[in-house]
Amino acid sequence: MIPDMAIDSRFWTLTVLTKYACVLACTLGSLFVIGCSKSAAQAGTGEPTALNTIKVLGEPGTQRGQFVYPRGMDVFLVDDQPRAVIVDKTARIQVMDLNTGHIIGSVHTPKWDRGKPTGLTVAPSLLDPDILAVYVADTHEHRVLMYHLPLPDVQVPVPTQPDFTFGSFGEEPGQFIYPTDIAIDSDDQGIVNYVYVSEYGGNDRISRFKVDRSTDLPTLTYEYQIGIVGEEVDASDFPNALSRPQSIELWTNPAGTQELIITDASHHRVGRMTTQGDVIAWFGDPMDTSENAYRFPYGITALDDGTALITEFGSNRIRCINIESGDTLWRYGVGGRSIGQLAQPWDCGVIGDKLVILDSMNSRLQICTLPNGVSKIGNEYANGGSAP
Repeated sequence: MIPDMAIDSRFWTLTVLTKYACVLACTLGSLFVIGCSKSAAQAGTGEPTALNTIKVLGEPGTQRGQFVYPRGMDVFLVDDQPRAVIVDKTARIQVMDLNTGHIIGSVHTPKWDRGKPTGLTVAPSLLDPDILAVYVADTHEHRVLMYHLPLPDVQVPVPTQPDFTFGSFGEEPGQFIYPTDIAIDSDDQGIVNYVYVSEYGGNDRISRFKVDRSTDLPTLTYEYQIGIVGEEVDASDFPNALSRPQSIELWTNPAGTQELIITDASHHRVGRMTTQGDVIAWFGDPMDTSENAYRFPYGITALDDGTALITEFGSNRIRCINIESGDTLWRYGVGGRSIGQLAQPWDCGVIGDKLVILDSMNSRLQICTLPNGVSKIGNEYANGGSAP
């Protein structure tokens, strides 16, 4: 599948064509040109700065600990030990110890002939609040999978049926075309009450499901959709128009109200909506082609200090924003193949005072310190409480 950016005519001015020639070349299978994508480096404006990388984990390949264009990641802790779960275009899901770089568990999704997953979320299991699970947006199989953690520690992962699955292909309420991400709403005891699923491909929307526990095996009941497919390039057709909502997070604002934070990737913006679907704010202009504009924001990670990390696939950088105001606090990263450079990153996480970046086109993870001039960062936000 050709990324949306390759066919987005709004960016083909002479200046922007030069900056994005490298991304188009990647898309068509050509060599990525080092340094052809620029980004601001740190708080405010500044010259592009490479990452302060202290560790590179993974490399291209199909063996244990190797990746083929990974497109989904979540970072989490187990007994205070940092882990990352990663899915790549071989449809393997691998759990990596971020201290050692060793793979400590892996499975292969049951089917992958139509395509591979693009989103992962670690949260309590639907079946047992005491068990941690990874939820998989099985994008091209039009469904969501759930595997209990830890995954089997095997040398060669095999096709494995999930512990729970839901979804089917279609345009009707509760069906999916291409699901991209999952947000889990659990209470203080870890009991999952609601599940949100984002998707694109004609069903550009977010579906909310209520967990029904009236029977022995929980089921998901579709409640309503959030957002509507946007058909105008400038997103002017509807206030809640969406075009490839790639990632979603639940976040409770300082007033104690729960919100959805959304990367509306092909509209090049980030949004805040109520859990009922009302727009609170949009950050970014779909028609902006300046250096400071969002360029295909894919990943989002909310932090407990009221900020969020936005992974910009199209600008090869990480942007930190204030969630309430949308103000950009800093930007970090440049395009390229070398250590400290990024090529089409899909996601980012935080462990302590370090960033963990899914450097997708380079088939690796980079762990780096914060950009120069930034002294601290919040922990990853842990959703708590139940939406009304």
